[in-house]
Amino acid sequence: MKSLAPVLLAAPVLLAAAGAAADTIAINPSRDNTLIEHPTGAYSSALSSYFFAGRVGTNGAGSFRRGLVRFDLSAIPPGSTVTSVSIRLYCSAAGVTTQYPIAIHRLLASWGEGTSLAFGGGGAASTPGDATWVNRFYPGQPWTTPGGDFVATASASRNVGGPGFYTWTTTAGMVADVQQWVSDPATNHGWLLKGNEATQQSVKRFDSREAGASTRPQLTVVFTPPPPPNPADLNGDGVVNAADLATLLANWGTPGPGDLDGDGTVGSSDLTILLAAWTS
Repeated sequence: MKSLAPVLLAAPVLLAAAGAAADTIAINPSRDNTLIEHPTGAYSSALSSYFFAGRVGTNGAGSFRRGLVRFDLSAIPPGSTVTSVSIRLYCSAAGVTTQYPIAIHRLLASWGEGTSLAFGGGGAASTPGDATWVNRFYPGQPWTTPGGDFVATASASRNVGGPGFYTWTTTAGMVADVQQWVSDPATNHGWLLKGNEATQQSVKRFDSREAGASTRPQLTVVFTPPPPPNPADLNGDGVVNAADLATLLANWGTPGPGDLDGDGTVGSSDLTILLAAWTS
């Protein structure tokens, strides 16, 4: 075999990876619903054109409403780094126009959207698969705690008054939530929207994914996709190092693996390419 000394004596060239450009994606929900406080979970609002958060008035016995919303993040490449997250909702009605906080909490369990169709905040009879106050999936799969299983600390919060568009701008909590879901899609159960539950008529109504296209909930995520795979990373462990060098040398004079220049044979030019891509 031809001597490798001249090439191996050359110091590896360390290449600084060019910064990847950030991408932005805007997503409508894949699922939403309202948890309607009721001791048996008899009511839901799966296919309605709105969901609610807050506390209703005396006509509804002062009971609570909590919104659920989930976004499909599969369009964001695995390995991406999330840098900014915002949620825009359209408040289409309010018990009163007084501003009350609407907090967003990360959900800890999956939940369903059945076929219940309500035309008001009282909901409709729950159908199989609906999320209710008692059930993640009506009628047989309960929440651990009635009213939903969610992280107690809000990921974001903002005041909502009368009808109009409202945006929950990026917070560290929202970024952390979406980053977790991108990294581990099985944990993506979405968010719960919790309003002021101390005051009657604090409830706010938000347009859902079944509403018109212009007023549906919208999640905007800014992320940096992962760099493309390095062809010199012959063992796929994310770095170019001695293990890859050993693979290349073991295949010297053959078609590969290690034929980085595509000339059909592993040789000195391939070794030069590998050393130039050396990372550790």
